[in-house]
Amino acid sequence: MSDTVPGTDSVISEVKQRYEAAQSFEADWRRRALDDLRFFHADAYNHDQWDSAVYQARSGTFGGSPRPCLTINKVQQHVFQIENDARQSQMGIKVNATGFGATEKAADVLEGIVRHIEYQSNAQQNAYNCAIQGQVRQGMGWVHVVTDYVKGQDSFDQDFFIKSVPDPRAVYSDPNTQEPDHSDMQWAMIVEEMPRHEFERLYPDHKDLSGSPLSIAADTDYRGQEADKEVVRIFRYYRRNEEKDTLWAVPVPQGDGSVSVQPMRQSAMPEEMVTYCRDMKAQSRPITRPHVEFYLIAGDRVVSHGPTVFRHIPLVPFVGVESVVDGKLDRCGLVRALIDPQRMFNYSASAFVESIAVQTKSPWLVDERSIEGYENQWASANTSNAAWLPYRSIDPDTSETLQPPQRLDPPTGSTGHMQAMQNADLQMQMVTGQYQAEMGAPGNERSGRAINERQRQSDTANYHYTDNQGMALRLLGRILIDAIPLVYDTARAVQVLGESGDQSSAIVDPQATQAAQVVLPPGPDGQPQQPQPQMPIEQQMAIAGAILAINPTIGRYDVEADVGPAFATRRQDTFNSLMQVLQANPAIMGQIGDLFFKAADFPLADEIADRLKPASDDPRLGQAQQTIQQLQAQLQQVSQQLKDKTAEQQHTVVKDAMAADTNQYKAETDRMAAIGSTDPEALRVLVHQLVAEAMQGGQSAPVSTPVQDGPPGPLPRLPSSNPPGGEIHAANPVTGAVEA
Repeated sequence: MSDTVPGTDSVISEVKQRYEAAQSFEADWRRRALDDLRFFHADAYNHDQWDSAVYQARSGTFGGSPRPCLTINKVQQHVFQIENDARQSQMGIKVNATGFGATEKAADVLEGIVRHIEYQSNAQQNAYNCAIQGQVRQGMGWVHVVTDYVKGQDSFDQDFFIKSVPDPRAVYSDPNTQEPDHSDMQWAMIVEEMPRHEFERLYPDHKDLSGSPLSIAADTDYRGQEADKEVVRIFRYYRRNEEKDTLWAVPVPQGDGSVSVQPMRQSAMPEEMVTYCRDMKAQSRPITRPHVEFYLIAGDRVVSHGPTVFRHIPLVPFVGVESVVDGKLDRCGLVRALIDPQRMFNYSASAFVESIAVQTKSPWLVDERSIEGYENQWASANTSNAAWLPYRSIDPDTSETLQPPQRLDPPTGSTGHMQAMQNADLQMQMVTGQYQAEMGAPGNERSGRAINERQRQSDTANYHYTDNQGMALRLLGRILIDAIPLVYDTARAVQVLGESGDQSSAIVDPQATQAAQVVLPPGPDGQPQQPQPQMPIEQQMAIAGAILAINPTIGRYDVEADVGPAFATRRQDTFNSLMQVLQANPAIMGQIGDLFFKAADFPLADEIADRLKPASDDPRLGQAQQTIQQLQAQLQQVSQQLKDKTAEQQHTVVKDAMAADTNQYKAETDRMAAIGSTDPEALRVLVHQLVAEAMQGGQSAPVSTPVQDGPPGPLPRLPSSNPPGGEIHAANPVTGAVEA
């Protein structure tokens, strides 16, 4: 079966060699980390905070009466102070656009995707907290990034998941790293132990491994303990390789005759283009592209293997205090510095109790004659709760006055032991930088600023833990940002989680032409709407149904860690600050009232904020303004068309009217010309007709019988030089003279 995977023997040999090298390099830390962990968990039922020789001597193992061996664990409170402070903080990853086509909107979506990966992995409560526990208690913690198919869906889509590593000593990493965040690791492995029946269920084709010997660490497990025969040891081995390539500055001719240079990898170029670049003596340089391979090894067999989407080893360390002395690695957390003060406190407390235990109870000093007859009552005086004790004040034989019984001073503890306990407590505060005020004891500080300054002293003393957490988160963000384009390689809808916890959707489309663009819903006619480039993305996103699409392959992005207070804490701080501002100036309530209630966390605060929100902040306003602008443009266009049509119609009417007036004018002119050339005696009929028309308001009166007031026949015309249609010359019907 070993020949089923090419190169199995060389891989097994490589893993074994690197396992032994890491184990030798980290041997001191692994041994001390286990002792630190046991010391942290010591209590009344175990004595891991006592030196074994001292405990055996006091417990009576070598003879003698047992002596108190108390365990008063104060280490946990100092450790929990750092761990719980990290739990209250909001550990997150921020994504920033760094150019080459990247945009802030795309960076915000990528940041929301990373935040959703953390949410679906429950990373804050599981992976991060587990890593911080290893960091503070043992000096090192780890988180593990994996890819898996999306659960609950019948698809081939994969997603990222951030897993916890419960035991940091199960990870063996490259001892030749130089970077503080171990980002230059070339290999790492996780050693896990799986019950044989579970291994056979998951890998039924490898059931024969149940009886095969384990070639890697066969005798002991990764914790230095004897291996269980009913357990199969699994090695998840990551190895980082580099693919060599050549980057060419390809000259590309432009339409205007110029030549632009475009960098391209030789692996993505056809052979003709490579030959062309060589003939043109284009600039080139060798480059490498890292990628990580994965091997699952059980016993002496490679169960599965294949490439991954990662460029870095997907194991992220949370480092406590790391040092290399004389070629030996050592890591420590907060527990290491508390070991000796804690032992001193336990020993002093035990000696103090012992000093009191060896003393007798507070006795009575009496004259035996004064208690004669009451011996039984006085015998139980130190054990009973008698309301009174009788005694004889006079000797019955001699009548001598007897002194009443007197009680001696009670036993007292050793003041030296008590002082030693106080010194031990003070030393624990000194080595951790956590004094009584930071541990919850009341201090002399009264103002909030003074209390915060005292708290900052403790934070500064232990800030290296917080800083290393941020360093680990930054590496984790880089791993995810580099791998997202390779996992989201087809268009798909993704969930985006905001900082405040609100969820939204986005589209990851590797074929998009821009790093971020808005996809609008279909219009009323069912046709897709085209986004308007001149309109800001914020206004486009305000349109109902709009969704943001990003292309993660365009541009470059960098990450930074955010290990500040949790969002709820910052929200409460904001509320308190706004409260002080409003108390100083209540008049601005109308301006910031919505922000004030938005920062509050009591019921109905969001509804109040919405009612107080100015209309200009309403997201629907952008859509309404866009609609108004479109309607105004349409109205202006229609108005212009109507204006042009009205002007055209008016021009036609005027033209027609002018033509009609001209024709009428010509007819009247001809008529007047004809009248002017008519015999005056023959005009009498026309005069009567004109008078009748004038009396009818300009309308021609119907004449049933024409009045013939002259000779029958056509009217005779006088000789005239004014032809019809010429200049206007009217004849006076009275005198007969012609007037111009």
